[in-house]
Amino acid sequence: MKSRLGYRDGSSILHQLHPLIKLVWLVFVTAAVFLITDPYLNLGLSAALMLIFPLIGIRLRDLQGFKVLLVAAALIALLQILFLRSGPTALMLGTLRITLPAIRRGIYLGARFIVVVLISYLFVLTTSPDQLAYSLMQAGLPYRYGYTFVTALRMIPIFEQEVRTVYRAQQVRGVSYRLRRWDEFWKNLRAFTLPMLVSALGKVDALSISMEGRCFGMYPTRTYFHARKRYSGDLWAGLALALSAILLIVYLLQEGIS
Repeated sequence: MKSRLGYRDGSSILHQLHPLIKLVWLVFVTAAVFLITDPYLNLGLSAALMLIFPLIGIRLRDLQGFKVLLVAAALIALLQILFLRSGPTALMLGTLRITLPAIRRGIYLGARFIVVVLISYLFVLTTSPDQLAYSLMQAGLPYRYGYTFVTALRMIPIFEQEVRTVYRAQQVRGVSYRLRRWDEFWKNLRAFTLPMLVSALGKVDALSISMEGRCFGMYPTRTYFHARKRYSGDLWAGLALALSAILLIVYLLQEGIS
């Protein structure tokens, strides 16, 4: 059974790392795969990321969208291999000439796509949205924006359930969303969005009244009920990040010289 993509509670090293450390790692790895042009380095990085998932208790085959990810990466690589014709010939398949630069380019783009998606998956699966928002607020983000972020995330499953309720209720009443005529489709779509809009406005109104009753925004700073304990892994993750950044700079300098 495919699991929904979202935060999963756990006790792995990645779960215990500070959310901001993981956020910086996410940005760094994403930038690195765009700066590193060696296809085999990106391919090795994608393989390393795949090995991390079992360590946090998630099987890749149970990860939502994993097969689609592999198919999309393969298609990206295949398109490059088939249509990029510059460079020396590596293989002849009848009249089709496959070049060595095309193979390298295909591996590079396919592996880069896998790395970007997998590192994002790791961040989402091991980072609590609440803890991320609290960490951003403690780092200096105004708590009004942090509260907006947390509220938006908490509203997503509520509206998802209401969408299903409205959809099923309209199906019972004989409403069909099959595309027969455009005028009928837009009429049914308006009938679907209207109750969702009314529900959203009602929740916003109730939330604003509740916030006013609790004097939200009265003080420039806020307190935190849960204090995060110090974790030694944060230091090691930060040192590894600094070392990786130095190695990336050295690699880029060497590539520029050569």
